[in-house]
Amino acid sequence: MNHSTEFTDIIMSLDELVSACGQERQWVIELIEENIIEYDVPEREQFTGYQLTTVRRASRLSRDFEASVPAIGLILELLDEVEQLRQLKRQIEQQTPVIEVDIDNLK
Repeated sequence: MNHSTEFTDIIMSLDELVSACGQERQWVIELIEENIIEYDVPEREQFTGYQLTTVRRASRLSRDFEASVPAIGLILELLDEVEQLRQLKRQIEQQTPVIEVDIDNLK
């Protein structure tokens, strides 16, 4: 998953991440094992605000839909793809001129 630079200013440990998201430590570890959240320096177990945001989204999915960890991974991946498609659509719409046709005048 792509990282947003605006969420990389916070650095926290695994325990801080677990505490901030309000979930069990084992559940967060399962997210790591499923590559739902990744971190750059595994031996130091440091996480950023981006990972915290991802864990909180995963937590809401788990709570609201009773989704399993693998299902959460799939849902988050699909949500990311939808957002990318929306961004692409906005870019295309900005580049494409709109041509208006008055149907009444064509008769």
